[in-house]
Amino acid sequence: MIRDVINLLNVKTFEDELKHHEVVDFIRENGLEKTPVILNVEGRKVAKNFICSRDLLCCYLGVEREELCRYLASLGYGDVEIVKSFSLDEVDVDLNLLPILKYYEGDGGRYITAGVVIAKGVDADVRPENFNASIHRMMMIGRDKLVIRLVEPRHTYLLWKDAIEKGRDLPVAIVIGVHPLFLFASATRVPFGKEFEYASSLMRGLKVYRIEDLLIPPSEIVLIGRITDKLEDEGPFIDITGTYDKVRKQPVVEIDRMFLAEDFIYYSITPASYEHMVLMGIPYEPIIYKAVSNVCKVKNVVMTTGSRCYFHAIVQIEKITEGDGKNAILAALSANPSLKGVIVVDDDIDVYDYEDVEYAVATRFQADRDLVVIKGLRGSSLDPSAGETTAKWGIDATKYLDRVGDFKRVA
Repeated sequence: MIRDVINLLNVKTFEDELKHHEVVDFIRENGLEKTPVILNVEGRKVAKNFICSRDLLCCYLGVEREELCRYLASLGYGDVEIVKSFSLDEVDVDLNLLPILKYYEGDGGRYITAGVVIAKGVDADVRPENFNASIHRMMMIGRDKLVIRLVEPRHTYLLWKDAIEKGRDLPVAIVIGVHPLFLFASATRVPFGKEFEYASSLMRGLKVYRIEDLLIPPSEIVLIGRITDKLEDEGPFIDITGTYDKVRKQPVVEIDRMFLAEDFIYYSITPASYEHMVLMGIPYEPIIYKAVSNVCKVKNVVMTTGSRCYFHAIVQIEKITEGDGKNAILAALSANPSLKGVIVVDDDIDVYDYEDVEYAVATRFQADRDLVVIKGLRGSSLDPSAGETTAKWGIDATKYLDRVGDFKRVA
């Protein structure tokens, strides 16, 4: 649960009451974008920013920043224990009991942004390996109804589509206020059914509870319901770029049961915030790392904050042969379809310092021989500059091996 990590962090607590539409302005006006906070929203506790930086993620994992990507790439899958005890109280279903926020004036409504959706195939056994866990934005449209954004062809969408084709709703649990590392696991691209086991590896053990035919991680809030075949407008909604995503017809979730911890803490992710960027971007770093390791000696991978931790990556390699840099570019772009640009640098460049990265581009890159441009590829629908396809680029900013001495830097 989110309360389990409060003592690890320097959390700021504010007692003055805010309305559900005042939170983003309050955080901005008080310079709290990178500060874990607990706010009073209409008499309820709302936590934010508990995983809003690379350093906070490293704190939970107990690793140094420079080792984060390598550590994540090395993780396997841990054991998941199903336990009987369940401490939340069931209440009558009413989403108005939750301090669901409206973030920006043009939003389509109040949104749950940190709800992890737990689902399995409608005919699958109740075993951890049959469950999917993923984060979806959900717009409140009634006291017991939400509209959920499902992206094709990701796992929750496929489970829902299979259920609907069989003439059934997809049973789901929506869990809010989970441990930050479970939130991170739910945002990570792992094979189907591996989110619980991956979370167990991150957390060094995971216990889950059974409600009906669903498995639930420790949470502050649990909503049990069904994703139906009914469709309603979802949006507008600010996405990772800070621009509005379009309105679509999306499935309606009907909530049947509701469980709350005593004095529960509601968790919220501000759209286009640093926390949104961490959860969208850093999970791709080990995926890129593994892909690049197949073609050269990779040292580190960092998604850049200027690209919202989503569109551009810095890849650090130990260059051994000419061509390593360009092979790294192609491997990185293949590993993450949403990636738009890659800069490859040597292992003497600080990948966390964009000034140092720009130095490498300025002194080790020639556009006529070191720039890679590939047209007509599938990119991200979140890129407002893209059309049906996008062009992707790579910059090989590594030293030429036939005259390494020309690039020697003073200490």
